[in-house]
Amino acid sequence: MRDLFCLKQALQVLTAVVVMLVTCPAMAETPGIEAEVLLLALPSTTKYIPGKTDLDRYSSVISVEGLRGEWVSFQILIRPGYNVSRLEDVDVSFTRLPFLTDGRVAIDASAFRFYRQWFFDIQENSGAGTDVRKYRRDPGLYPDPLIPFKDPFMPGNVPVGAPFTLELDPGYALIWVDLLIPRDAKPGSYGDSIDIKWRAYDSIGNYVYAEHYDVHLSLQVWDLDMPQERSLGTSFGMNEQILRRYHGGPDPDAASEDYDTIIQNYQKVLHEHRIDLTYQKGPLEFEFDDDGELLPVDWTAYDAYLQPRIDGTYFGDTVGVARFASGMFEPGAGTGTMTDEQYKAAARAYVEHLHEKGWLQRMWTYSAGAPWLDGGEETWAGVVREAGLLQQASELWKGRVMVESPIYPGSEDVIGIWCPGTTMYDKWFWADLDYAGRGDYDEHIANGGELWFSSSNANFPPYAGYDIDTAIGYEPRIMKWGAWYEKATGFLYWNTNYWTDAGPWVEWQSIDTFGEMFARNGDGFLLYPGDSNGYHVDKNGNPIPSGVPDWLSINGPITSFRMKQIRDGLEDWELFIMAEKAGLGEWLRTEIERVYTKFGTFHQVDCSKEYSYCPSKGDPWNVSERVLLDVRKRVASKLQFTLHPDKYNDPDDKVQPPEEPDDDEPMDGDYYEPWPLDTIEPVDVTDAAVDVTDAAWEDAKDTWGDTKDAEIPVDAKTDGSKPSGKSGCSASGSSSLPGAILLALLSGLLLIRRRNRA
Repeated sequence: MRDLFCLKQALQVLTAVVVMLVTCPAMAETPGIEAEVLLLALPSTTKYIPGKTDLDRYSSVISVEGLRGEWVSFQILIRPGYNVSRLEDVDVSFTRLPFLTDGRVAIDASAFRFYRQWFFDIQENSGAGTDVRKYRRDPGLYPDPLIPFKDPFMPGNVPVGAPFTLELDPGYALIWVDLLIPRDAKPGSYGDSIDIKWRAYDSIGNYVYAEHYDVHLSLQVWDLDMPQERSLGTSFGMNEQILRRYHGGPDPDAASEDYDTIIQNYQKVLHEHRIDLTYQKGPLEFEFDDDGELLPVDWTAYDAYLQPRIDGTYFGDTVGVARFASGMFEPGAGTGTMTDEQYKAAARAYVEHLHEKGWLQRMWTYSAGAPWLDGGEETWAGVVREAGLLQQASELWKGRVMVESPIYPGSEDVIGIWCPGTTMYDKWFWADLDYAGRGDYDEHIANGGELWFSSSNANFPPYAGYDIDTAIGYEPRIMKWGAWYEKATGFLYWNTNYWTDAGPWVEWQSIDTFGEMFARNGDGFLLYPGDSNGYHVDKNGNPIPSGVPDWLSINGPITSFRMKQIRDGLEDWELFIMAEKAGLGEWLRTEIERVYTKFGTFHQVDCSKEYSYCPSKGDPWNVSERVLLDVRKRVASKLQFTLHPDKYNDPDDKVQPPEEPDDDEPMDGDYYEPWPLDTIEPVDVTDAAVDVTDAAWEDAKDTWGDTKDAEIPVDAKTDGSKPSGKSGCSASGSSSLPGAILLALLSGLLLIRRRNRA
């Protein structure tokens, strides 16, 4: 208790010193002309909505955790403050992220990517469900396109999104930071400052100073590896004809020399986000002789097309597509000009060739659309009949037919993959329809079948979706948590570039196609064209503005905030698979239940009806980003302990379980700085000002070691110079525990926030 009392004293003194740092001109290095800029770090799960997002919870410190080989992200918000009218040449300066206990180990700056977030002023909210308060879609400013600072498709550092100028209108800028944790990174803690630099001008336009502020990044690398080969099936559509309208030159009949490269760049970006295109369809023909017999098939062109996509060389790595649709032999679409016997002969030759090449386990084939929507019973009859022909052709076809539908009675023997939309699973949305739900797919899965899910424009809140105009940034991510929980092995999305004639930079809903009820902001596209030099015309052939910023020109796509959330969800899904294989399945399901209960409920708020949304009965999924991040951290820690019990502690070995994080309170030191220097005010230092508990002491031990009597040298430095008491503001103390901890805390604070002027 004596040591805890001393720690409390140290923290009280620290509070007083922080006040002096803020109020004392000599120590704070106040310039001749006072001017301020607000710089905050936000987690990747937060969607910043100007004028609505509560910024009191954030500071200039951010902590992230991840596996080797995993992408982790965070955001940096810049807002000009007092006496600043404009910031010019805004950019990032960064060299490396050192290992905190070994200066020789570092993560190089090449592992980082920086993007400028682009905001849309959305006036028409998505679809229905606006009365569901927590999940509602409202008009307002929303970020989505992520414009890279440097051109990712050109050699060298060709500038694109930065440096940039920030004016009072709009008065904010948001930077997205991606970090790919190297596969050879040493497990443990890394940390350093990322400098955001600019030239500031005052309220009457006079140059004030060049400056850079710091965001302090803390990275924890877990002793776990994100699988390079994907365990999951993904099926995301892409329309090359629409791409052609934006890229490649104004002549619609002449393909530009670099058009194939542009298409490849789009596929590489999807691949980097762990997403496979639905179709990988190479050139292939089946021909028959006069007697109707199948002639020998020339596989040369088909194999040349598919091989680099299987071995990953097409994407520039060694990771191939996990799953792909054949693009042929699609039950319900008919047999074309072939007889049933010819259809079976061709299907047999195709599947046997894939088996011989070792590619068969990656292939599946689509049925003709969604039979419940397209043709009903008649279409179902065709699906069942032609899927039966495939199985008659070869047993190798068993389990390879996907139907985008819930289970349809009578077809179970010929359908291998059921892929319902999340709103067509169980009675959670359509209470009056007898859709298969939790438990109903277990027998199918036990017999070698699969369950996938899809997202569509019918995902009304409180269902999670891919809408731009949701305030909950991680909606696309939580859908992947739910898919794992419901025992799925894949996820489907109908298109990534379904752009309207006006273009996705200016029009975000396809109202003409889907109507006001089902038109959703961002539905059918997750990418934006990085150029508009193609043949961009309306339905009558008239050139129209594309909305692409005039200065933006890259030979590939602009990715989005939503795609980053999908990537993070797919990475989480891989982590869950790893934990399940390690025997943590039941424990993991209990943990995930803190975040996910079901995909959603009917969007009408009515507590008198069993299947309508009722806030007092609980939410289908948690809207607290802190709980989501806490669950993910606990899962990784539990798996790390399970695999390496001699090196790591069990996160469940605690006297008292941690309280559920509260989004209304500032985040703790695991994520954010406890005392944001930008917002601290002078206070009376009393015993009530700082609460030192056993938990606080445990946090202190984690930071400085379990050596209560250790002393920190009095010449400890943070910037290479000795501390001086000649600044005009001073504090003194002994080298006992409180003084040692105080010096350590002050050293941390000086690292946390530096402000340099030139």
